[in-house]
Amino acid sequence: MKDYDAIEETVFNYFEGYRTKSRELLEKSFVIEIANMKGYMKNEQGEMELIDMSYKELIEQWTNPDYTPFEFSEGNVLSINIFSPIAATVVFDCGGMFLDTFQMLKINNNWRIANKFFVDK
Repeated sequence: MKDYDAIEETVFNYFEGYRTKSRELLEKSFVIEIANMKGYMKNEQGEMELIDMSYKELIEQWTNPDYTPFEFSEGNVLSINIFSPIAATVVFDCGGMFLDTFQMLKINNNWRIANKFFVDK
């Protein structure tokens, strides 16, 4: 599989894993030991608030039966920039609700998300 296709597959594994609460897809998408998510999300007052969480925590939250995920009908990869044989960045439109940027690493011939920064649209 070509790197661009493998990167896109990893991003969509994350997207589907979140939507379906699939621990398997989520764990397969991240460098779990180091992966973090940072971003600006609107709080209850409608103000942008900076959040910062590890994916270890997030996967526990997102796969909890009581968690209600955001409803995304589709996601679109806007750009992929492979700037090294083992590093890339991706910009992803997450259902028109969030704009995500991913820093990705190639580890043991598999592309994984190391970090994500997002902005609530």
